[in-house]
Amino acid sequence: MNKRIRTATLGAVAALGGVLLLAGSGISIAAPAGVRLAQQAAPTPTPLSLDELSAIQPGLGTVMVEYGHRMAAVWFAGEASNWDMAHYQIIEMREIQETGETTRPARAPALKSFESSFLDPLDEAIMANDKAKFETAYNSALQGCNSCHGSQTSADFPQSFKFVKVQVPKDTLDSLYSYPP
Repeated sequence: MNKRIRTATLGAVAALGGVLLLAGSGISIAAPAGVRLAQQAAPTPTPLSLDELSAIQPGLGTVMVEYGHRMAAVWFAGEASNWDMAHYQIIEMREIQETGETTRPARAPALKSFESSFLDPLDEAIMANDKAKFETAYNSALQGCNSCHGSQTSADFPQSFKFVKVQVPKDTLDSLYSYPP
């Protein structure tokens, strides 16, 4: 190896080691006396109006992605008789549903109706560790999902969201969705 390259490499390793030791020791290196450091600007609050805050909230479609993910996880947990996991997913579904009810209050009645009509019976079957009741309640909940999707409209989809269809997942969380029209 070239003697200059070896010397430069050893010097760089020694310098890096010194920096690491200094950093690990907690010692700080202050600027020389008389040198004024630039002050860091304080963060400036950017007050947003209620309309602006509302506009940046996720739509219900964003909430529903997590909801669907958890609905599929409920199926796999129930089929594996992992009742604690299935119950946990229901709890999380209720929490994300509350986000939807808060950020999209016009959708709250449909969401609350789904919860009492479908999630509550599904959770009861889960808490009973009853696979037959679980499967019946799960299939009923899926029918409730598809019915709700078919009854809801928006400015973007005045014909409804009937194209969003869910089914018993086959092998992955995303297999909850049925894609054929």
